[in-house]
Amino acid sequence: MRRNWTIAAALALVASPAFAWDIPPDNGTMPRAAIEEILRGADYPETSGYKQAIDFIDFSDNGQNFTQVVVTLTPDHPRLRNGKKLIVVGGEPGSEYAMDFVTTVEGKEGPAIWLAKRGVTFVALTRVGRWNFLEKDGNWGSVPMDKRMPMFNRAQKTHWPDSDFQDKRADASAGATASISGAFRYPKKGTQLEKMMLALTPQVYIDGYALALKKAIPDRQNSIVLFWGMSTGGATLYPLAKSYLPDGYLGWGTSSTGLAYVVDKISGGDFRDIYDHSALRVRERGLDDFEFYSKNIDPQTRSLWWKAAQKDPRFKSTEDETMQFGSAALTEHALRLWQSDFLPADARKKGLAAFIRDMFEPSLPPAELKAVPVLVLNGTADEAQPLHEGDDVNAALL
Repeated sequence: MRRNWTIAAALALVASPAFAWDIPPDNGTMPRAAIEEILRGADYPETSGYKQAIDFIDFSDNGQNFTQVVVTLTPDHPRLRNGKKLIVVGGEPGSEYAMDFVTTVEGKEGPAIWLAKRGVTFVALTRVGRWNFLEKDGNWGSVPMDKRMPMFNRAQKTHWPDSDFQDKRADASAGATASISGAFRYPKKGTQLEKMMLALTPQVYIDGYALALKKAIPDRQNSIVLFWGMSTGGATLYPLAKSYLPDGYLGWGTSSTGLAYVVDKISGGDFRDIYDHSALRVRERGLDDFEFYSKNIDPQTRSLWWKAAQKDPRFKSTEDETMQFGSAALTEHALRLWQSDFLPADARKKGLAAFIRDMFEPSLPPAELKAVPVLVLNGTADEAQPLHEGDDVNAALL
């Protein structure tokens, strides 16, 4: 998959001996010939076995209980850089979850295993709500696509019943862009599902990530920590720098902050996302979304990949508000939560104005990013799929 050769290149940049190819300049891209040379070479052979662990971290926020999941692949023989362990933290892409870093849609070893076998620890994060606690590896394959709603903590023993949510079909433009899906689901008023989705604010996602990293990286002082927010994972990993500062970002295929996303959209005159009704919305990433990103794939291969991809959550929850800077949705979410009967008094101490400002904060680039190097920063096709013969690598990086 593209992630494999991208990580190979990133690893070469982080801990490389002398090579025939040159490191690209700032704002430059690595040419195809250099990438092919890296992949042909034996400069990074397998050097270690590894152990895989899945940890569950329970925490409370906004009056509700959540469980953060983190998957860690730890090499038996760590690769060191200036005496420090190398750790790559992956923020899950698109509508996927942590296990996509472990196994690709083709059933091959993912970038987490590739790195772990070469001495680099890989920490795979999953946003709150994306893990199916009724399956050992968190996959959603047994749940019908139109019944999937977030699972917020491991105490939940069944999926949400149909009576707790309502469906809504999108208009004819579904599948026309990355942010317009064919189907949506909303929690019904007064249900526990609605309470959980109200409590799951943008900051809760970030708090969960921070707890996961403290668990997965016990020796931060003696580690080089690199964040890689594949696709929309970047929208959460960039604001995370405010509470957990990395040593750098591996930015290939990483979406930017919510504010940068919406600025790019409006440059073409498209203001829809700012006003989009995404508060408390679960957006189904069904076949229409999958086909949007796989138009150049032959039907037989696409069908096989789609079958494998259904183990993913294939939905987005309140994360859309932040990643697309849905200012109307963020305001609505904040006001509905403020008016709820379960929000703790401590959360109200700073007042409503500060409460609303906090809802917007994770969509903005934190000041801490000014001191953190980013190896590559560019857009993405969102679905992490293999490259094909004839693909223009440089075009893919733009």
